[in-house]
Amino acid sequence: MNCPYCKKQLTEVVNSRPTKHNSQVWRRRKCQNCNEIFTTKETIDLSHIHIEKKSGKTEVFSRMKLYSGIFYASQASKIPRREMFIDEITKEVEREILSLKKKKVSGGEIADIVLIKLKKKHTPTFLRYLTYCKDIINESQMKRELTKYVLDK
Repeated sequence: MNCPYCKKQLTEVVNSRPTKHNSQVWRRRKCQNCNEIFTTKETIDLSHIHIEKKSGKTEVFSRMKLYSGIFYASQASKIPRREMFIDEITKEVEREILSLKKKKVSGGEIADIVLIKLKKKHTPTFLRYLTYCKDIINESQMKRELTKYVLDK
């Protein structure tokens, strides 16, 4: 770890603890060169997981794409502390993806996980995300999808 002040690699961890929901590790570090103290937050890197798209293409997992999809679906909603809500859902989905213990996951599997989380926490965002990720264009298609997600899970 390079010191953000002097750019040297001579740092030591002075204090360390897990953050809320154990999704990150908070560390207080001290530079042995300039004696400045700084904080880091470490998260799990999911770049070893590949996402198989509908088109058959494969791409590396992107937390930002997951976050932005949920963000887009929640735009019209009046959710208190919306960014925190989206971040929490994103972390829950990432944990669920890790628990699958697979190196390749389909986009549909991820959409299902997101939909299950959103259904439990915020119905309007669930409905918008369902429409967005399933490319719903008519009422009968919406009814089929709602039946699948609302009644089965």
